[in-house]
Amino acid sequence: MGDRARWGVRIAALAGGLLALFLIYQLRTLLLLILLAFVLAYVMDPPVTRLTRILGGRGRGIACVALGLLLLLAGAVAALGPRIAGEFRWAAATLPGKAAQTYEAMVPRLQALAGIQIPATLPEAAREVWGLRGGWGPWLTERTQGLVAGAASSVVGLVTTVLDLLIIPAFWVFFLQEGPAVKARLLLRLPGARRAWAERVIAEMDEALRGFLRGQATVCAVVAVLLGVGLALVGMKLAIVMAVASGLATFIPYFGPLLSAVTAVLLAFLEFGDVSHGLLVAAVYAVVYALEAFVITPRVIGHRIGLHPLVVMVVVLAAGQLLGVWGILFAVPAAAVLRVLIPEVWMLLRQARVQA
Repeated sequence: MGDRARWGVRIAALAGGLLALFLIYQLRTLLLLILLAFVLAYVMDPPVTRLTRILGGRGRGIACVALGLLLLLAGAVAALGPRIAGEFRWAAATLPGKAAQTYEAMVPRLQALAGIQIPATLPEAAREVWGLRGGWGPWLTERTQGLVAGAASSVVGLVTTVLDLLIIPAFWVFFLQEGPAVKARLLLRLPGARRAWAERVIAEMDEALRGFLRGQATVCAVVAVLLGVGLALVGMKLAIVMAVASGLATFIPYFGPLLSAVTAVLLAFLEFGDVSHGLLVAAVYAVVYALEAFVITPRVIGHRIGLHPLVVMVVVLAAGQLLGVWGILFAVPAAAVLRVLIPEVWMLLRQARVQA
């Protein structure tokens, strides 16, 4: 092959790669939903495999796991649903008034600190903010026009969202049912030496990823329980809501705990109207997350990721910038996989270069 033909192949490969990246970016929401279904199937594959051996069919194993998950979800809703609904009702009925009272109490301090005149009440402040937009009339007209113009697109968006959500269980079942067979067929296509290498790398990635995901789920649950007990002892009305939300946020390293702690302190300040309860809530979060960082996570997960905390922070920030919330959720599991895969691929390429 001449130099001109070789450069033509390279340019075509580069153009194909750029086109593939463009399509992936355009379809990122769909692909991330499918990826979420794959992760859920990946985590639930071991119990499905065990039930398959017992029940004599993979479809039966999947059905039993799905039924178990539905029963678990129904039990959680039955146990916590009324309490969470009551906390939301209390927040809707109480927090707006408390926010207005807190604002009015802080006005003199804010005026003295800023040296400018500040509206005395929260409604007056809201009216001034809206006045900067040209008054109520133009603001309401703009919003009304936007609502009318977006009505049809909202209906289409709702239908699309429902279809998107149906993708997750459909692909979850597909990955659980066909995943082992597809994996076996792909491995059989490899020559003996490459097949052994691929099986070893897949086993290492399985150990890192499954261990991290299950361990992190355990950590989130323990953190939620500890925070729920601590916030209930403080007397916070939104103890269950904040405990559940904070437990889920723990899956996101650094930023999830920080955001949940700040939110809880602000809500405590609004609820009780004093600094002492806000400090108590901050102390609860500090103690629980100190236990999570130095006791719970090392015991449950250990050092399965094998990445420096600064690298994890950069990975989460970069993924959030590129893919938003989905990127933040998948950043650390993807890093756990790449930590195993990149060195192995690098060694394979070096061996191929030496042999050539």
